[in-house]
Amino acid sequence: MIKTRLAAVAAFAVAALAGAASAQNVIQAGVSGVVQDGKVAVVNTSVFAEKIGELRQKYELVNNQFKDRYQDLQNLDTQVKQCEQDLKTKAPQMTADKAAELQSQCEAIKRQAQRKLEDFQSDYNKALDAATRPVRDKLQQFIQNYSVQRSIILIMDLPVAVQSGTIAYWSPTSDITDDFIAEYNKANPVPAGAPAAQPAGAPPKPAPAKPATGKP
Repeated sequence: MIKTRLAAVAAFAVAALAGAASAQNVIQAGVSGVVQDGKVAVVNTSVFAEKIGELRQKYELVNNQFKDRYQDLQNLDTQVKQCEQDLKTKAPQMTADKAAELQSQCEAIKRQAQRKLEDFQSDYNKALDAATRPVRDKLQQFIQNYSVQRSIILIMDLPVAVQSGTIAYWSPTSDITDDFIAEYNKANPVPAGAPAAQPAGAPPKPAPAKPATGKP
């Protein structure tokens, strides 16, 4: 159904945020052809949209911009479900012509819903990408500076590494997520009066990827 599929509307942001935290899934700081002595760390970029104040603000502004269109999609989803229910319960008692007419109406609603969903996904993703790009650029530079200051030579993007199967083990002590977020928010505070919560009825944020445990 439409409502279920909308959970993937902002899924592209996971990859975008991964890019903010790593140039190509892995950030190397201070590495110039030869692996140097230093720390290796992991960062969970899947929580950035919720916990990085500037990113959260951008998500909320875009969500608010699209909330009416999202509500329209929810209404269409309700119509599709009701029509499907009518086909199951009422069509058997209808004449062939009436049943065919109801079937045609249901198909028309589904096509309309599908077109609106595709337009919504495209427009929402473009708006979100444009709104968050400046913050993602800042994040990329900030994490590079953060790494150099702490003698970190390699940072693995944890959700990407887990999903691709390229990480077999990591120690919880190597997770810099909370410290990095705290440092970034301290250096880039969200102005007073900025949105503090996701508007009701706004498109859902992507579900955070489950971080790996410290065991293979």
